[in-house]
Amino acid sequence: MESAPRLALRQTRFFMRNVRTRMPFKYGVATLTSVPILHLVAELELERGGRATGVAADILPPKWFDKDPAKSYEDNVADLLWAARRAAELYAELSGQPRTFFALWQEASATLLDAGDQQGLNHLTSGHGASLMERALIDGLGRALGQSYHALLRNNALGLDLGRLHPELRGAEPSQCIAPQPLGTLHIRHTVGLADPIRSAEIPSAERLADGLPQSLEEYLQVQQLSYFKVKVSGRLEADLERLCTIAALLDSTGTQYHLSLDGNEQYKEMEGFLELVRRIEADPSLARFWASTLYIEQPLERSLALEPSLAPGIRATSARKPLLIDESDGDLDSFRRAVDLGYLGVSAKNCKGLIKALANQALAHHFSALQGRPFFLTGEDLMNLPVVPLQQDLAQLAALGIPHAERNGHHYVRGLDHLSESERQACARTHGALYAPLGSSLALAIRQGRIDLTSLQCPGLGVGMEVDTASMIPLEEWKFESLA
Repeated sequence: MESAPRLALRQTRFFMRNVRTRMPFKYGVATLTSVPILHLVAELELERGGRATGVAADILPPKWFDKDPAKSYEDNVADLLWAARRAAELYAELSGQPRTFFALWQEASATLLDAGDQQGLNHLTSGHGASLMERALIDGLGRALGQSYHALLRNNALGLDLGRLHPELRGAEPSQCIAPQPLGTLHIRHTVGLADPIRSAEIPSAERLADGLPQSLEEYLQVQQLSYFKVKVSGRLEADLERLCTIAALLDSTGTQYHLSLDGNEQYKEMEGFLELVRRIEADPSLARFWASTLYIEQPLERSLALEPSLAPGIRATSARKPLLIDESDGDLDSFRRAVDLGYLGVSAKNCKGLIKALANQALAHHFSALQGRPFFLTGEDLMNLPVVPLQQDLAQLAALGIPHAERNGHHYVRGLDHLSESERQACARTHGALYAPLGSSLALAIRQGRIDLTSLQCPGLGVGMEVDTASMIPLEEWKFESLA
């Protein structure tokens, strides 16, 4: 760790870019039709000399970080912006003396969560600001050293000491927690949202899109030869069963092998309601192949209850049928450890929750698997990650962790790279020509036989590998929430 380079944050700037979806994305209680992408540009200085610029970005969606019904979408965005600005201030305050990335990250992250507590924010929200700073600094350090993200972890240029996060990991090196080589390809796990059309015939003529991309699940199957899917349920038993039967009939009709995750999306306040859905699925012959193809179940319980010890019997009963994982309940460094105690077997990796947290969770999964003799695991889930920065940085993380399939839906709900500037689209074509393919005068994610090519992401930094056109964005201080309309 002592050989890891020391750095200091010198400047941060924030920018916004508004995006409209091509079709509504309904998840849980929210339906997303427009969303801003917050971009962070951070300039850092290395103690041994030299400066570098790193970037990070995420969409700011409604009702994911905070599902409090008393808060509006504007409130959700305001909370996330507070966390991002406060994180930048904290990192700057702690940069009086250069220190390793890990030392800076550890102190700033803990301090930010405390500051968020004082603002009444949950840890997913306040931690998101820390995750943006984390990604921007990693990207800048990789660029400064000429090392990819996988190489930074392999060489521990971040100065990580996982034993300081979890006592079980004392002596574990980051290189032991990542794939020996970064993944070259990844299976897309296609999101089937609650408002998505299943068959083309059910799309009303007035809602039919003519933008060069598939619209129904049926069309996506035909065009992209998908074999992995993420199916959301709403918590309404009969409606969910009817929809699952429709989806299953379509998937079964292809005659090819498929795999899926079932996403409970926090729609249940107790496990018995979800277990009733599971029992009905198991008892329905038309869902036999669908259930046999289900890999795991994502967070059915509302986050305030998901780690409640009294619910452990139901959690264990469900995990005995299909592995159960937490997603929205992963707000703290110890969330996965607490979840394992209750019977969960997995946790999602999402950059919006933190790269170092996911790396530590991967190490914990290895530890618990060896200790208990059954598989604990990480999955790749989405936050409607869009090109360039959110998508490519999330894919670079998954490639390093070696997670072979991941939910991707930004390409599904937003038309390709239309939201980028012309210079960014041209740079994507030059630098990431295997990841994207032409779409009219634009580009889109290139999905072939259900896979995407990740090889171009092994560039210095965190997978971006090109300049981001901030001149085409709105400086945050000039952006207004009303502009989304």
